[in-house]
Amino acid sequence: MNGIVIDGGKGWRGKREVWRVFLLLVMLSQTIMGCQAEEAGQGPVAVEVMRVGFDRTADTPVVILRDKGETRAIPIWIGLSEARAIAMELEGAAAPRPMTHDLLKSILLGAGVNFEKVLVSELKEGTYYARIFLTSAGKDFEVDSRPSDAIALALRFQKPILVARSLMEGDTAVNLEDRNEPLVESVRGITVQEISQGLAASLGLSSTDGVLVSNVSGNENAALKRGDVILAVGSNAVTGVGIFRSMLVGLEGQTVRLRVSRDGKEQVVELAPAE
Repeated sequence: MNGIVIDGGKGWRGKREVWRVFLLLVMLSQTIMGCQAEEAGQGPVAVEVMRVGFDRTADTPVVILRDKGETRAIPIWIGLSEARAIAMELEGAAAPRPMTHDLLKSILLGAGVNFEKVLVSELKEGTYYARIFLTSAGKDFEVDSRPSDAIALALRFQKPILVARSLMEGDTAVNLEDRNEPLVESVRGITVQEISQGLAASLGLSSTDGVLVSNVSGNENAALKRGDVILAVGSNAVTGVGIFRSMLVGLEGQTVRLRVSRDGKEQVVELAPAE
């Protein structure tokens, strides 16, 4: 009979060696399965921080995570302090005194905790969630985290940042391969388009900020009109049709406040929950 025959007559030392081999085989099989899943397009996507931007009207930062192939990206709106922590690490700038994420890094290192990776795992009601994977005393564990904190720490430890494939391939992601083409998107019964310099000039708009509403359908969108320029969703600035789409995805059952420019004047309108 083919296979591995284990001699059980070597006492506890032999048993310990058997368990060591068994554990090594388990770890090897898990590694192989992980590689196969990634090759099959089922595993998470490795990303990098494309940039940290700032909302010019609401001072709301956004971090852009881009896949290594530079084909897809997702925007995640974050806080000011977290944006500063990420931006400083990207720029290689050091604070006069340790910032929160620098302090946490020192604590983890001092406690012998190994920082492995972070994963932006899911999106619930417009909010992203992340997990931080750690190892301590030979044991693996993970903790819940805001994506901004997880990203800031991953950059400091120079460890992988991953995003669930469902998010990178979903409606919240932006297709970077189409970024040089005229963009038009329809979401929640609202069709919007990018505002080029030529379009802004023809419509008498003072800037290319926001997106132009070219068509509206559905009673829930009655407060919006064709020709409106959507500048922000809540306090988050709209910088493109992909960003606008990602903001509205998952909010069908909620009232959405939009800041729009209509006839040269800014006002706030509300979209009723979609039925």
